[in-house]
Amino acid sequence: MAPDFRAATLAARLNRLPTSRVSIILVLFAAGALVVEALDIGALSVILPGIKALWHLKPKQVGMLAAASAFGVAIGMIPAGRLADRFGRKKLLVGGVVWFATGTLLCAASPNYDVLVALRCLSGLGMAPAFIMPYAIVSEFVAAKARSGFAGLLETALGIGYLLPPLLGLAVMPHFAPDVAWRVFLVIAGLPVVYVAAIIRYLPESPRWLSRVGRHDEADKIVSAIELRVEAATGVALPNVLLGPETLAGVAVPPLGTLAALQKIWRPPYLVRTATMILGAFSTFAMFYVGVNYIPSLFIAHHMAITGALLFTFITAAVQIPGKILNGFLSDIVGRKAVYLIYTIPAAIGAYEFGQADGKWAMLGWASLFLFCAGGAAPSYKMWYAEQYPTPIRATGQSTVEAIGGRLLGGVVWTFLFPVIVAGYGLGMTMTWLAAIAVAASIIVVLFAPETVGRSVEALEAGLAGAASSNAVPSARKQPV
Repeated sequence: MAPDFRAATLAARLNRLPTSRVSIILVLFAAGALVVEALDIGALSVILPGIKALWHLKPKQVGMLAAASAFGVAIGMIPAGRLADRFGRKKLLVGGVVWFATGTLLCAASPNYDVLVALRCLSGLGMAPAFIMPYAIVSEFVAAKARSGFAGLLETALGIGYLLPPLLGLAVMPHFAPDVAWRVFLVIAGLPVVYVAAIIRYLPESPRWLSRVGRHDEADKIVSAIELRVEAATGVALPNVLLGPETLAGVAVPPLGTLAALQKIWRPPYLVRTATMILGAFSTFAMFYVGVNYIPSLFIAHHMAITGALLFTFITAAVQIPGKILNGFLSDIVGRKAVYLIYTIPAAIGAYEFGQADGKWAMLGWASLFLFCAGGAAPSYKMWYAEQYPTPIRATGQSTVEAIGGRLLGGVVWTFLFPVIVAGYGLGMTMTWLAAIAVAASIIVVLFAPETVGRSVEALEAGLAGAASSNAVPSARKQPV
């Protein structure tokens, strides 16, 4: 397929944009959706201890309830990725936020356990696009050298969102009767759906996606507006556009139908990448879901009051934030593989020691370590598996990895089995198995996944080194209309 020079020129214009206040603001608007989503996801950990006691839930029922939203995410993620490749990143993000926040509000009216499980599962369908679209948008907006750093900002937004449930729980749960408190909590957790208005107004569609589907004028208008804002913010004129061979080859990747896109990610050269990244996603998300769903319950099991358990949960959620920030920027310096190992091995150690710890302070310390590393590993890893695929199948490949590895295996299977295994074999043995899986997965990922740091979207697509060409062409910018 011959390169589309309009698409190539637009890609080169995006690649030359420096990191500025403009790009940071754009990323922050995408990140806001993740704050809202993390609040909804983390809400279950706060209400679970009370519901478990009120409805006398057995370990299997606890696991099913905890895994319900992840099951919805797993079901919805692959279709959401493909729909985003066909209809756009922004539409799927907006629809996802409205869907899951509305689902959380409906959960507050659940008359019994079965209805609550069903509604949590349905709300997970909306969480699927809301999870992956901010990363797809950012990866297609920002230059290669800043991608992982901005992914760190997105993950920091998730970390901030996970801070909100225990804080909100401390403000709500002790002040209402147990059968009312969890309902009030869920109503408040669903109200931030109003943020979707900001997404609609201020977050643009991905110009790369618009260009790939032939909507060149819309893409040009967005990029032109950004260029003018960048020049105004920096006070420096942008350099001439450079069309390197990787840009021309990268935009020549043809569009694919739904079945062809799904088939392509399971064929060489993507087969090994997909399988490897799924394994790594499973180990990372499995540790993360222990923290998201069960940390308050595990503290309460060690004879802590609800207020103390929520305070400790807040601390373990807070330590993830510096881990995410450091991970995102460190990954752009030393590479995706090195940072993945730096984070995964200590996470496995922390998970193992958490299972062996006896006192509450020891549990807090080891939980903080494994969540600092497991939660903190996400920025570069999510960007890493998004970078494995070209633009026409990026959201499809990205969503497949996260759906199968992160949400189905880590979020559904492991989350469901965790309380059952703990009941049968104890927390120590359960966390030992989890740590062993993490170590084995990290070795396989580092051996078989290609390094992608510092390469433009088009260079990754073309399979070239990504070195800039010295052939300059005049800027193709237009004034916004």
